[in-house]
Amino acid sequence: MSAGDPVDGIRIVGTPQGGFGAQALAEIDAIFFEASATKSFASQASRAVFRERWLGRHLVHFPACTFLARDRAGTILGYVIGALDDPAHDPRFADIPYFRDFAHLTARYPAHLHINLAPAARNRGIGGRLVDAFCAHAAAQGKPGVHVVTSETSRNRSFYARQRFSLDLIRLASRTTKPAICSFRLSTSDGFTP
Repeated sequence: MSAGDPVDGIRIVGTPQGGFGAQALAEIDAIFFEASATKSFASQASRAVFRERWLGRHLVHFPACTFLARDRAGTILGYVIGALDDPAHDPRFADIPYFRDFAHLTARYPAHLHINLAPAARNRGIGGRLVDAFCAHAAAQGKPGVHVVTSETSRNRSFYARQRFSLDLIRLASRTTKPAICSFRLSTSDGFTP
């Protein structure tokens, strides 16, 4: 079964030809802001900057790395976004200082992803299928591995462990408050080496 085959009426699909329409973007935005740990913003401008940093740039610059989970009615239940090239060396990610902190690791695991699901879609295997679709895409593009960054206290750590990511605590020079967890997975499904 491929990631795109429907399971329980859920289909994993890539970015449609011509990009996303207004309805799809509204559904993605709703999931993004619901799932985000940041809930309040000083202004609409700061909310827009936050969206651009963690979602918007991926949708605009890396649409081929976007995969959606859609139900039978076409409603978006979740998404995975990311980029294939090493963010430590990509000027589009210069505003995220922690990428420089582990640049020595991102050569082996250059691709990175962000995933969010609507609450009703969680714990149903949909997130794993989205991660697998992204990792298969990265492998098909010749990328040796994928990384994610999360916080030490984040609820998503067990999810990433189930998706065969290592969970490595890394003290980041760019973060003064808490260390981050940088998780790694080889792109190919035939092996995993942290």
